[in-house]
Amino acid sequence: MVNVNHLDLLERDVVDDSVRLATLLRRVVLLGAHTSYEPLRTWALRELKGYMESNPGTQLPSYRVIPAVLRADLRSGYMTRSVTISVLDLPAKMQEFMQQGLLVPDGVGKIDSLLSTASTDGGVKLSPAGAAEMTRVMTYERRSTGTIVEDVYWTVHESALHDILDQVRTRLAEFVAELRIVMPPGVQNPTEKQVETAFQSIYITLGDHSPVSIHAPVAYAGDHAQATVGTVPIPETSDVALTKPIGRWPGLRRLR
Repeated sequence: MVNVNHLDLLERDVVDDSVRLATLLRRVVLLGAHTSYEPLRTWALRELKGYMESNPGTQLPSYRVIPAVLRADLRSGYMTRSVTISVLDLPAKMQEFMQQGLLVPDGVGKIDSLLSTASTDGGVKLSPAGAAEMTRVMTYERRSTGTIVEDVYWTVHESALHDILDQVRTRLAEFVAELRIVMPPGVQNPTEKQVETAFQSIYITLGDHSPVSIHAPVAYAGDHAQATVGTVPIPETSDVALTKPIGRWPGLRRLR
């Protein structure tokens, strides 16, 4: 049984935007532990710690694949310019990892901190792991033109990052609402079966841990993963013979 009513606290705070999302997810971790329903706890921990940190190679929910513009800083002589580029401008071996938009595996706390770096026009500049290797290969491929590729990065509007956090909070609200529906009147603490029923009804993707039923599906396939709908596998390996493999996505970093 639950000694502290984490469900009551979660129901109270999930509609309060002043309560940090990380706080809500920690309560979900405790609720999952007290009710012995591991998939709920697993999902909450992945949202808190990041999907690569929690379980490298796991699948991302489709709400964590966001639209972004791929750009490069090019230098010719004394002039440097930032241009929008296509995935097809990248080295062939690297294109497959960049085709589906920006994959965001980081924990909600890190995403929240990235929002504080947005420019006055709402843009956030992010670099994928392996960007340095991309620039070296691209510069080599353009050696005949004298063009130096200084950087490759994503630019994304802050609203897309806000949407990830909002998707998680909304799913938490749906979970609480569904759990209240399946719980008999007057019952304070849910059973494992009730938690399972509520959790599965709100379409949260957990890779192999629960049914895949995410709306607005995204399909993705790489050399080392089978295409799925509703989740996007994070590439684990790369066939590119570079100093550091680019196929891993340990997270995003803000460009300074």
